[in-house]
Parts: sequence; structure tokens; C-alpha cells
Amino acid sequence: MVSIRILSPPVPLAFCFDSVNGLMDAVGRAVRTLHVLSSAMARIGSRFFLCVTVRFSERIAARSLFSEYGVFVGAGRFMPAYLLEHADLFVPDAVRKMGFFPGAGA
Repeated sequence: MVSIRILSPPVPLAFCFDSVNGLMDAVGRAVRTLHVLSSAMARIGSRFFLCVTVRFSERIAARSLFSEYGVFVGAGRFMPAYLLEHADLFVPDAVRKMGFFPGAGA
């Protein structure tokens, strides 16, 4: 049996949310179901963005979960950098921080 080994590091998946409630619900589920390697949340105007990096084997599950609450806007290393530079608010390690917020995912 031949196995395939992915040598490149995983890239962040970026999602846009219309409300903080949708973002918090998605994060609440993610902390219980995914292995989040890194994350960052940003706000630009009235929209919230979440960049999340998961294990390669969980990319489809992560995209499906977060797309229930928001819109997938792309994958790649440039989105977190863009958000850091242009956002009104930027929170690194957001999934871990918001996942411990009382009521997250309730």
C-alpha cells in the first residue's frame, strides 16, 4: 500500500461572517470538533473575518462547518496579513480565546 505524505504546511482558510453571533456559534462548534492549529479574527466595518488553520485531514470538515455560519472567501497566507494591516480589530489565536467565552456555541 502506498501512502501519500503532504510536505507543505497547511494554509489558513478564510471565512466572512455578517454577525458576531454567527462567528461565535461557529467557533463554539469548532472547539469541540476540530483540531485548530492557528486562527485569527478581524473586523472590517460591520463584517467579521476568521482565518483558521486545521490539519490537512480536517480541511473539508472545517470548510463545511464554518460555511454553515459564514461565507468561505479563500485559502492562503495572504488573507491574515491583509486583515492584520486593514482591519479595525485583529485578534490572534481567536478560536482558543473565543471558545472559552461563556455561552460560545450555546
